[in-house]
Amino acid sequence: MNELFERTPKDLALSAASQAADATAELVRFAIEGEALNGFFETDLVEQLLDAAKITMELSQEHLRDEGKSEVYGAIAKFLEAYA
Repeated sequence: MNELFERTPKDLALSAASQAADATAELVRFAIEGEALNGFFETDLVEQLLDAAKITMELSQEHLRDEGKSEVYGAIAKFLEAYA
């Protein structure tokens, strides 16, 4: 991890929840108001939801025990690295 401090499981859980909540709020906004002025959505929902999924997998460590989830985790990580 390239951070000055190590994030605790609670920090990770809050980060995942925040990403998922922001994406959920944008989906609700879209359902009520429709398409945003600057594009379909105001934020990149795919990136937010994938980040939340990646963090959740890191917390549960399911990607270490399940080959299929390991492949999904790797694909998400690769996608997000390219996004950064």
